[in-house]
Amino acid sequence: MMQKIAYAHDKCIDSQLLVFNVVALFEHRQLDIDTLLRGTQIFKQDLQQVEYHISPLQLGKLIDNALRMWPGNDLAFLLGQQWLPSQSGHLTNGLLCCKHLLQMQVFWQRHHWHCQPWLQGWRWRSGQSNHLLLQLDLGCHRHRRFFIELTLSSLVSSYKRLSRHQWQGQFALPFPKPNSVDQYYKYLGESLLFDQPVCVVSYDSKMNQQQFEMANRQGYLQANHLISQKQSQSKYQIGLPGAIRRLLLESCDNQYSLPAVAMQLSLSPATLKRRLKEYQLTFQQLQDEANLQKAIYLLAISGENNLNVAKRLNFADGNNFRRSFKRWTGQLPSQFKYWLAQN
Repeated sequence: MMQKIAYAHDKCIDSQLLVFNVVALFEHRQLDIDTLLRGTQIFKQDLQQVEYHISPLQLGKLIDNALRMWPGNDLAFLLGQQWLPSQSGHLTNGLLCCKHLLQMQVFWQRHHWHCQPWLQGWRWRSGQSNHLLLQLDLGCHRHRRFFIELTLSSLVSSYKRLSRHQWQGQFALPFPKPNSVDQYYKYLGESLLFDQPVCVVSYDSKMNQQQFEMANRQGYLQANHLISQKQSQSKYQIGLPGAIRRLLLESCDNQYSLPAVAMQLSLSPATLKRRLKEYQLTFQQLQDEANLQKAIYLLAISGENNLNVAKRLNFADGNNFRRSFKRWTGQLPSQFKYWLAQN
């Protein structure tokens, strides 16, 4: 059953999380809040409301303003550091009561729409390594780097807070090495790979079972139940880009065309194109992202050869697949067969 889908203009993002924290941080630095909120149609008094929500378009404009105004390159990292203590109610309780890293990831994936709805996550395993692959929902591609920095900073800081240990793992980042790389070393550590095809967090599977100090099974179950109840009543549960990507990834024959996806979403092809344009996305972009994710999984996790991957992805032949893979990543698929094994 298709989840309730949010379009670009839908008020689907809880302002009490990221938006409230951005405003609070700017106030603390004595930066002009009127300028921060200019053009967003968000007003300061709105943020005092318990159930005030904003749209993906409003969020994008807010992040545009914030990045332009912030006197440095660490805004996303600082917000990530505040992520766990700034969560509200049952979200905080559930995270604090998690038994270990694996349970924390399961909890986050199950309820991420209520804390970081701009993301989708998949957990993979190869040998003794675990991999968390992250893709953007809600069409935030223009701010991909910001949201990845925010998410990874929140992961590392939450892990440190709950386990009392330093994070030990590697980050594959899908953008060039920035000039301000010191921020990455400070907040994420030095095990970093830039210019990668997708965002992947890799770490030794032993970390999954390392006990958290505040683990409380009853507290975790209660928080999980209460948020699940709230989630079932929520008007929205996934963004349009995320819903399309999920359909494409779950397609066995890899033949989901734009008209077929539009039919699944009860939209006309023209309406689907228009809805995606509001997100500044095209169907082809999402299709390429899904194909790349499938290809990397088949190459690096399943160990398939190029010809088998080409067949699984419904390419005419291996050469066609290799050309497409190089267009997506700038490299040949053979260079990724042991990519995650090296992470």
